[in-house]
Amino acid sequence: MTDRTPPTASDDCAPLSRGHKKRARTRQGLLDAALRVFARQEIAATVFQDLAAEAQVSTGTIYNYFKTREELAEAVGISLAGEFSEAITRLSDGISSGSRRLAIGVRLFVLKAQADVQWASALARLIHFDRAMHVQLTQNVLHDLRAGVEEGVFSYTDEDLALDLVVACATGAMRAVMEGRAVPEHDVKITEMVLRALGASPAKARKIAALPLPPSLP
Repeated sequence: MTDRTPPTASDDCAPLSRGHKKRARTRQGLLDAALRVFARQEIAATVFQDLAAEAQVSTGTIYNYFKTREELAEAVGISLAGEFSEAITRLSDGISSGSRRLAIGVRLFVLKAQADVQWASALARLIHFDRAMHVQLTQNVLHDLRAGVEEGVFSYTDEDLALDLVVACATGAMRAVMEGRAVPEHDVKITEMVLRALGASPAKARKIAALPLPPSLP
């Protein structure tokens, strides 16, 4: 038994206080600043003083939100992965084909790197540093791989290796963009190669990779 009053529906739906909103804004500002820092330098070489200078706050403020560099990197990685995965999910809404959804994801990954080099630079470091980010990015990929097998487009002997192949090719294509080695229609060509490596026939891989992308969200 307890004398605590049970929360009411109005309590659950109560708007955030001014203090909570300010704290959320400060935390997001720190994540944005960390992304810019990670885009310029290795995560292992980053100290909170670097972030404090970038965000124009004291190191004490940072410690109010993150206790270690690893905790900060995980938060940035999860935020990046979550935003990107959500964007792909929205753009793929209504598409039942796993092979088609996977192709959209790989192409958008490359196109995002072309459009935002800072994002790509930070992600390239984070994806090898933070396991939580890697897991979040690959959840949808794994689902699409299985769906592609069920629809008869993919055929591979080891699921973990297939997942590693997709991630390695996508991040390799991203690095090619960052290093100025991208070729015309880089997103389409790398996607076609990924689909073929996963067991799609050359004709099927070429067709799926070249399909128009869903229209961007407003």
